[in-house]
Amino acid sequence: MLGSRMSNQDEDEVEDELDALEREVTGTEMPYLQRLPEAPNTELPEEDARSSQAEQQKARAQARVRKQAAAQAPEPMPA
Repeated sequence: MLGSRMSNQDEDEVEDELDALEREVTGTEMPYLQRLPEAPNTELPEEDARSSQAEQQKARAQARVRKQAAAQAPEPMPA
């Protein structure tokens, strides 16, 4: 539209204005200073709850092993 009638200074001013408008629209001062997500603020479960969960998992794993062993055990031959 303006062709070659725009000077380097004019081009720099337009780019600066465009950057300012982008910052205004996005609400950020600099693109590399974007807001980071918040860290979780929930508390970790108590030690007792974690240990009981681990015990339950261990018991389920042992039950699976026993069930698999029973399924693989040879059956006695009828006499």
